[in-house]
Amino acid sequence: MYQRAMVITKFVGSDENRYQSYTDYSQVSDWAKTNVKNVLAAHVFNGTTATKISPKANLTYAEAQAVRNLLIESKLISE
Repeated sequence: MYQRAMVITKFVGSDENRYQSYTDYSQVSDWAKTNVKNVLAAHVFNGTTATKISPKANLTYAEAQAVRNLLIESKLISE
């Protein structure tokens, strides 16, 4: 979801190796690894702690709402 919002807003990160600082990155599903790397590189998502991204956890309402708010405020979707 974050990656899709980044594509829509044309936002690209530059911290390409940031994913390496997360101890549970290996738990990310293979199909999602590139997207997770991109989102972390852009500092759009900072993990659930300084060293964990918790890839198997459920997305919270607040996390989903933040993406929605970004798209609304960017005038890319309407309420």
